[in-house]
Amino acid sequence: MRVRIVFEFKGELKLPIWYNNLIQAMIYSNISDQEKRDKLHEFGYLVGPKKIKLMTFSKLFGKYRIENKSIIFNSPVYFIFSSYDDDLVSDIAYNFLSNQKLYLNGTKIIVKDLIPSFFDYNIYKNRKHYIIEMLSPITVYTTLKNKKKIFFEPWSNDFENAVRKNIATKLKAINKYSDDFTFNISYNNMKNQKDEKIIYFKDTLIKAYNGIYTIRTEPEIMKLLFYSGIGSKNSEGFGCFKILGDKN
Repeated sequence: MRVRIVFEFKGELKLPIWYNNLIQAMIYSNISDQEKRDKLHEFGYLVGPKKIKLMTFSKLFGKYRIENKSIIFNSPVYFIFSSYDDDLVSDIAYNFLSNQKLYLNGTKIIVKDLIPSFFDYNIYKNRKHYIIEMLSPITVYTTLKNKKKIFFEPWSNDFENAVRKNIATKLKAINKYSDDFTFNISYNNMKNQKDEKIIYFKDTLIKAYNGIYTIRTEPEIMKLLFYSGIGSKNSEGFGCFKILGDKN
């Protein structure tokens, strides 16, 4: 399940250019069950040494301007929150709507609308090709022995393999593991450097990519990606997308 969260505020909303950690913190703080909140934040779904959260969120959408190292929004603003866990989305959505003390970087915000959306299996059950547009950039990488991360560009040969491995890990997390699934992804923008984004999540540098992609896969895999995000670091605000031609 996913939900569009629309909020308003008085005056302007001033955020650092890299604000993903602020959105993530606001999401976690609106999980009503303390034990579930702590478990999701620290562990998520454990697959060996990997921690999979099966949730993602988009960037903020609205009118804004850039000043120095800040991004300044005018009201209203919205973002998409999405998770494979429907109960988690419902819980967070309810708490966002009822919370009268909701702040983002010191600015009081009021949630005005919640718009849920779903992956309609009946529409996609016979489809094998999808065109998607990133709502937050996709990132995939490998970690070397010295812990240095090598990020893969969407036009590189390693990109598709890394996304596929990530899908296999997510399938393990929901106890539906299989390595016998169709998956191909191609970047539609021909090395458009404007799609490359260098983002800091807290103190960690992440190279990620916006843009439009064509995916070939089964509906079951697409549903998993639609709700949990595509690629890595989804719970940090990466890999959220929309299916073009879909009102959701």
